[in-house]
Amino acid sequence: MANRTGGFGKRSRKASGIFPPAPRDGPRSVAGVLSFFLRQTLALFAPVGLLWVALIVLAVLLWRRRLRGFALSVGGLVLGITIIGGTSVPGLLLGSLERPYAGVKAEDLPVADAVVLLGGGAQASRYEVAGVHLSAAGDRLVMAAELMRLGKAPVLVLGGAWGQLDGREAPESHLTKDLLTRWGVPAGAMLPLGPNRDTHDEALKVRALAAERGWQRVLLVTSANHMRRASATFRHLGIEVTPAPCNFLTSVGTGRVPFFFGVPGSDGFAKVGFWLHEEIGWLEYWRRGWLTPPAK
Repeated sequence: MANRTGGFGKRSRKASGIFPPAPRDGPRSVAGVLSFFLRQTLALFAPVGLLWVALIVLAVLLWRRRLRGFALSVGGLVLGITIIGGTSVPGLLLGSLERPYAGVKAEDLPVADAVVLLGGGAQASRYEVAGVHLSAAGDRLVMAAELMRLGKAPVLVLGGAWGQLDGREAPESHLTKDLLTRWGVPAGAMLPLGPNRDTHDEALKVRALAAERGWQRVLLVTSANHMRRASATFRHLGIEVTPAPCNFLTSVGTGRVPFFFGVPGSDGFAKVGFWLHEEIGWLEYWRRGWLTPPAK
């Protein structure tokens, strides 16, 4: 997934502010600036941009009518939208969850008893190949397929939620199996877990398989921002895991970017949503006694 707050094109280390770095030749520099302002102008007509402008106008009108309290409240809302939708702050928040898993390469991971692919990367579709639509976390399937190609484990365990399409049951694990079979993963090497409610549910089923088959260690495949909670949940159940992170959504995986400011868009809100989901999920799992925090 592209990081909108990352700017456009390659940046130098000294680049900052709202302007993209200027290439050395004149025409490209002008084209870069024009492209930047065109994108910012178009962003004003997107839903978040329109709301942002409308709130700014409302705040000014309220201030001019001496309704200062209301004006300040609306101004605070404008500031919040600006920070979340128009700066790199959301990327910094989500990146704090991804950074501990940066630099892990599939080829460097050890051989394990099984690869465990957590759900969230696929859903049923009427018209996509194999009837599978890859979600924003679709990189999970790519990582799992690559680990199997590298021979990192003899078995691939497939997690996922329950799904339905046109009145037919479509568990994510079965959809994933069909697609990965097309990608060359042997069908006999995959074990679908069936429908699961959450990561804890997947971990319970993997623990049962590990006890039955004598597994000592598994490679855990999930999004980098989800890995902290997922690995803590598996370890709490006595399952030794080696993280196989993927689906980096911030500059941690896509390249270092300076602080950025522009017209607010939806990408920052999506990043904050992922970050809140994980932070609240961590607290809820801890409250329920479902995870063991990593040793400091």
